[in-house]
Amino acid sequence: MDTRNRTRAVAIVPTGLMALAFVIAGCTSGDAPEPMASESTSAPSPSATSAPPAGAFAYPDKTDPTQVGIALKYGEGSDPSGEIIAGPAVLVADRQFTVEGQCEGDRVGFEVVTADGERRVLAEGGFRCDDPPAGEFSYRLPYAGVVQVNLTDADDVDRAWVRVVQT
Repeated sequence: MDTRNRTRAVAIVPTGLMALAFVIAGCTSGDAPEPMASESTSAPSPSATSAPPAGAFAYPDKTDPTQVGIALKYGEGSDPSGEIIAGPAVLVADRQFTVEGQCEGDRVGFEVVTADGERRVLAEGGFRCDDPPAGEFSYRLPYAGVVQVNLTDADDVDRAWVRVVQT
């Protein structure tokens, strides 16, 4: 199982869970009895959102339903292989999407383009392998449709992946 992808996806969830907890707490009746016996004073259990160990490279699930597109680089040496996959989701206009990625090596660049005849660049950037993106590549654009993610400047990496997700 790909724990890197799960960690990235779950890292976004705590903020939403906190907001949900505040809404639920604000919607409870003031006359309801407070729980007594079920309260616990034990320390909280470790969270599933903790980051994987440094250098723990893992490819994400290519069938993640929130994934709009992904580019992958496999292997090392002078003849590496790779994949560019559109979907399974399609970019929805005016809704935030995020570029995620990971690599082994120095740094990798990326571009997100429309997957039509125009191939317009929607987003581009790069990151160091020892400092993968953690939400800083988030965008909201009026474009709707299929996108293609390309790795650029990937000569100095052995393995890499960059993908667009939209929730």
